[in-house]
Amino acid sequence: MTEPLDMMHIFRCEAQAVTDLALRLIARVPRRLFRTTVAGELDRATKRRLERSHAHWVQMSLPTGIEPLRQYETARRLARLLESRGTSVIHAHGFQAAFTALSARRQVRSRPGVICTPYGPPGLDARSGLQRQAVAAAASWVLRHADVVTVQSEAELAQMEELTTRELRNLVVVPEGVDVEPLRADFEAGAKRRLVGMDAGAAIVGVMAPPEGRGIDDFLEAARRVSLAMPNVEFVIVGRDTKTDEFAEKVHELGLSGATVFLGDRADIAEIIASLNVLVIPAEYIGSRGHALHALANNIPLVVVADGGLPEVVEDVEQTMVVPVGDTGALEGAIAALLDMVPGASGTDEIVEELGISYSEMLIPDAVVDLDRPGLDAVPDREASGHERAVRQTIERFSMTKMAGRFAELYLQVAEGRGLEEREMGS
Repeated sequence: MTEPLDMMHIFRCEAQAVTDLALRLIARVPRRLFRTTVAGELDRATKRRLERSHAHWVQMSLPTGIEPLRQYETARRLARLLESRGTSVIHAHGFQAAFTALSARRQVRSRPGVICTPYGPPGLDARSGLQRQAVAAAASWVLRHADVVTVQSEAELAQMEELTTRELRNLVVVPEGVDVEPLRADFEAGAKRRLVGMDAGAAIVGVMAPPEGRGIDDFLEAARRVSLAMPNVEFVIVGRDTKTDEFAEKVHELGLSGATVFLGDRADIAEIIASLNVLVIPAEYIGSRGHALHALANNIPLVVVADGGLPEVVEDVEQTMVVPVGDTGALEGAIAALLDMVPGASGTDEIVEELGISYSEMLIPDAVVDLDRPGLDAVPDREASGHERAVRQTIERFSMTKMAGRFAELYLQVAEGRGLEEREMGS
C-alpha cells in the first residue's frame, strides 16, 4: 500500500470564514491518500475539529504584514518544521501564508510544492504610497512563484491577472465548496420568525452583511424606498459586524428602526435564510456562495450584486436577480419584483391569518400533501421542473465533495511535479 502524502495547510484562525472552509476541506480529502498537518495561530475549537479529522497541528505565530525580520524568522521556523515532517505539498490559505510558505521553501532541500488560495486580491485600497507598492509586489511574487494558485471564480481569476504584468499559467478555478445544510424535519418558518423576533405576518427581506459592511448602505437606501411602497415589509440584517451603534444610527436616520431586526452572527443561518421571503447578498465575500445556495435550496428568491463571482452562482436559475454594484434603484426594483412573486407578500392573507401559519410553512418542498387522502400520505414525487433541475445542478457544481476531489487531484499533481495548464474545474 502506498504511503499517504504529507500535506501541510497554513492559515490563521482570525479569518473565520477561511478557517471554516479549510477545515471542511481537510475533513473531506481521503486520509488514505494524505497525512495532514496544520500550522498557524489556532484556537481551541479549530484544534478540536482537526483532531476529529485525524489531522496534526502545530501552533505557530504568523506575520500579519511585510516585516522583513519577522518574515525571515517565521520562514526559518517553518522550514525546520517542513524538514522534520517530510512535507510534500503546502496549501497556503491567503497571500500572507503563501508568502511565508514560499520563503520557507527556499531553505528546504526537498522543496515541497506550494498551492496558494488567496481568497481574493490583497486589500490595496486602504493602503497608500510605499506600503501599497510593497503589498502589490509581494502579491505578484506569490502569484509567479506558487506552483498553483486556485481561485473561486473567473472574476477572481481576472483580478489575479491584473496584479502582475507576466502571463500566469498556474491559475486554476476551483469553486468554493458548500455543504447545503438540510432543515430539521419539524422546521417551521413562522415559529423560527417568532423565536428570533421577526414579524411572523410580514414579508421578510434578509440581507447578509459582508465584512466591513460592503454594500450595506446601498441596501438600506433601497430598503427605505421599498418600505414606502410596501409598509408590511420587515428587514433582517445578518452578520457579525451589524449589531453596532453605527448601524443602528443609520437605520434610525432612514426611518427604518421599527421595521429592522439585527441578528448579528448566527449558527442557525440555514434556518434564518429559510424563514425569509427574499434574500439579498450585496457584495461578494467568503461564504457568500454558501448563503446563496441555501436560499436556492429552500426556494427563497435571491438578489445578488454583480460583484466578483456572485453572478456565476445564479446563472440559469429562476427567482434570482443580478443588479449592478452601487445601483440602489435597481436593487429596490429587484426586491420589490421578487416580493410581488410571493403569495400574500403585500399584506396579510385571510387564510394565513385564520390558520396562524405562514405560506412558507404550507409549502413542503419534497412532497405534495393531498388533503383528501386518509393519513395525509405524500403524493408520489412528480418530475422535477426546469427550475429545480437548475438548482440541483448549481448545488452540485459548488458542492464540498467536488471541491475536495479537485484539490486532492491538485495535491497529487503538484507532488509529482506535473505542470498545470487548465483553468477550469474538471468534470
